[in-house]
Amino acid sequence: MLTFRIAITAAVISFITALTASLVFTELETSDAVTRAAASGAMDAASANTLGRLEAEVSGLNSIVDVLSSNPSLADFDDRSEQDGAIVTFKAALAKLPQADSFYVGYENGCWLQVRRLDVLSREERDKLGAPPGAVYNINLVRPTPGKELPMRRLFEDEEGNRIGQLDLPDYGYDARRRGWYRDTMVAARDVVSSPYASFSIATPMITLSAPLHGHVRGVIAADLKLDKFSEFVHAQRPGDHGTAVIFDSFGVLVAHPDFAQLVEKARAHPAHPQLPEIGEIRSGLVGAVLQRWDGRGRFEGEMRGEDGRDYLFRLQEFSQGDAYSGYSLLIAAEDDFAGTLRSLQIRGMLIALVVGGCFVPAAWIFGSRMSTSIKQITAQASQLQALAAPRGAPVTSRIAELNELGKTMAVARRSIASFARFVPKDIVRGIVDGSISTELGGTRREVTILFTDVANFTGIAETADPDSLMRQTSRHFAALTEAFLAEGGTVDKFIGDSVMVFWNAPHLQPDHVERACRAALSAKTESDALNARFQAEGLPPFQVRIGIHFGDAVVGNVGSAERMNYTVLGNSVNLAARLEGLNKGYGTTILVSEAVRNRVEHGFRVNPVASVTAKGMTTETRVYELVEAVASLEDDSERHHTEDNVAIHGGRR
Repeated sequence: MLTFRIAITAAVISFITALTASLVFTELETSDAVTRAAASGAMDAASANTLGRLEAEVSGLNSIVDVLSSNPSLADFDDRSEQDGAIVTFKAALAKLPQADSFYVGYENGCWLQVRRLDVLSREERDKLGAPPGAVYNINLVRPTPGKELPMRRLFEDEEGNRIGQLDLPDYGYDARRRGWYRDTMVAARDVVSSPYASFSIATPMITLSAPLHGHVRGVIAADLKLDKFSEFVHAQRPGDHGTAVIFDSFGVLVAHPDFAQLVEKARAHPAHPQLPEIGEIRSGLVGAVLQRWDGRGRFEGEMRGEDGRDYLFRLQEFSQGDAYSGYSLLIAAEDDFAGTLRSLQIRGMLIALVVGGCFVPAAWIFGSRMSTSIKQITAQASQLQALAAPRGAPVTSRIAELNELGKTMAVARRSIASFARFVPKDIVRGIVDGSISTELGGTRREVTILFTDVANFTGIAETADPDSLMRQTSRHFAALTEAFLAEGGTVDKFIGDSVMVFWNAPHLQPDHVERACRAALSAKTESDALNARFQAEGLPPFQVRIGIHFGDAVVGNVGSAERMNYTVLGNSVNLAARLEGLNKGYGTTILVSEAVRNRVEHGFRVNPVASVTAKGMTTETRVYELVEAVASLEDDSERHHTEDNVAIHGGRR
């Protein structure tokens, strides 16, 4: 039998041999010139993208700062408060310009107000501010006291503006009038873009865009632009996989560098170091080699060989964004990165490949058509795996050994998946097959509805029943209940003796999961009653089902060991559902639900209050209700609630 590897290799070698001989000659003639052109074009594109992004972010922030500098609510009053309208204005500005870290205003009397968005900060940066979980905005307010002290109050708010935290920092030591952005702007009396610096509060590299206020009071309005994400963007735009992109301002302070974060950490750790790294400190590698040769010209370019043996092109050029900001960009590109993308060589190679390949078309057509028939059949069978369809038809066969073996393997996979789905809920099997459910241990917290069933006096029935007959009767009982649960989208977790555990809202979200569970419970009771009638007609003891339902937060995921695990739900909500099922015995009921379930479904189901209980193993009391039936609407709510209150006061307790 001819192997697939031999067949395809023989055809490809014949094709490649003829094609390579033709293309090598062409490549030798044109590769060098076109490589340089491609590398130069990549550097042009990288320069346009990086500087364009910087210009867009700077000009966008500058425009907003200019507008705010003339806002009467900011420029005519120098006293800010915790309910200040400026806070709303700054929040709106942050929403319009997500690249901004914060907006703030400082006054000659020492008053200072800042609004910062927190959901874009790292955990480390949030920790430095003391931000509580759920905080979206940080508002810093400095109000001078009569004694000229400058205490700070740091407020934290959620997305809706609700205050969720507060820190009072009486000795924080922040005087806006002594900061460079304030002093430089007041001296220049115009818009100013600062050199990069480390933020006072979160120590993150930033540049500040500021403008003097144009109103009745003296002060400065400003916005901060974080540079850590910008450096990552610049690195992503580098020319080629082995290329480098660096940006520094006219004072030599780095704005973007492939190792920007490490350089910043090094600068912070060294007491004799400036706050942020400078370009002059880089003396090694490709960047250091270019800087040693640079004579200060506005445009400097050339080529060099790196320590890795590659040939590189470099370009160092000055840029200026109006009067606001200026600096230099350094781009380095490896010629090897562009050797495989030569446009002119590709065109010639394609033409030659078409001519040479034409000789193989008839043979390839016949050979490929025979393979495609088998492959299509295997593909069709593979598509049925995710549907968990029962295997039908014989395995795919082929004269090519690999395809023949693949057909046999696919047949085994189909049988295995179909069998697997009989032991594990189908939704979970589908999730494992399509990758939406992880096969790693662990879980996530989610709201779920849990249902437990049990059979009354099952132990007594089991003691007198024939084991084989009991097994068949129990399986019929489980089949009837399972059909009712699956009809409402439930995930049948496990069978525990004579009990069934089912949950909803996992693995797939179900907005009406509580209602589904209630409908499933009522349907299961109906099916159980009908089945019990058949049991009695057959001379078998009836299986009186008891059900407990509760919903709440639980951990959903895989539990067990690396060798064997179970997709299930864990938590106190699961325990309460199991306890509710057991309470049926004491109250003579069939379906008991928690107060949480009753509150969620009372619009569509009739429930009867039973008692207020502290279930076994629980520490808090909960009301329990008997689920009676589904209804279109409930009337006389006042009378029903009155009855429930009486039960809560006078009803039995356990």
